[in-house]
Amino acid sequence: MSTISDVLTRLEGIIEWAKTSNSPLGYFAVVYHITTAGVKHGIDKGIFDDCARMERLDVVFAERYFEAFDAWQAGRPVTKAWEAAFRAAENPHCTVLQHIVLGMNAHINLDLGIAAAQTAPGSSIAEVKEDFYRINDIIAGLVDEVQDRLAAIFPVFGLLDRALRSRDERMANLTIRYARSGAWTAATTLATLEQQEHERIIRELDAGVWVLASRIQTPGSWLTPALRVVRWGETGSVRRKIEKLQTG
Repeated sequence: MSTISDVLTRLEGIIEWAKTSNSPLGYFAVVYHITTAGVKHGIDKGIFDDCARMERLDVVFAERYFEAFDAWQAGRPVTKAWEAAFRAAENPHCTVLQHIVLGMNAHINLDLGIAAAQTAPGSSIAEVKEDFYRINDIIAGLVDEVQDRLAAIFPVFGLLDRALRSRDERMANLTIRYARSGAWTAATTLATLEQQEHERIIRELDAGVWVLASRIQTPGSWLTPALRVVRWGETGSVRRKIEKLQTG
């Protein structure tokens, strides 16, 4: 895999597998595809200081997800963060939104910092910063689109979105920016460490991301009943919900 087009093709393959298998793992793959297509559009438009480097980062970043996905399918060990996201597919009470957020949690809070450090090791990591944060603007432009697609699965979500006007978009963007800021901190740390320390930091980071995954799956006594209502209100089979996420 060497280009962002290769990444999109592989994601499309996972999405088709998920539809055929009725696997909730397809929900995150669809949102990942939407985001990657947005980044590709930005690269094609030349919005980054170094578009070739950003494409390399995108590929290295995606490979961590693909390697985890393939390992899980083959019964091999994966990071605790990805294990939580993949194992959630066996939980019939998990909502579409929870599946998506679990995937984002593992991929942004764990994988992104590692991928950035691999792409720009040592002092060169500082050169990536502006482009790294520029992706936040791309994601911000996609939040409303993803919310519209979620509303096609859970109609009440659309009513809530309209009631909140732009406040929910701002909250989502702040959450993503916070996660990416943490990923940047991890990247700058990992880029300058010796290999032994590098592995220790990743283990510690993975453990922390796993704790977040546990909270996403079981957010507390007051929110869990609300999520059950959301789950009951989600319409269609897993395949149909994946298709709605794809097309809105």
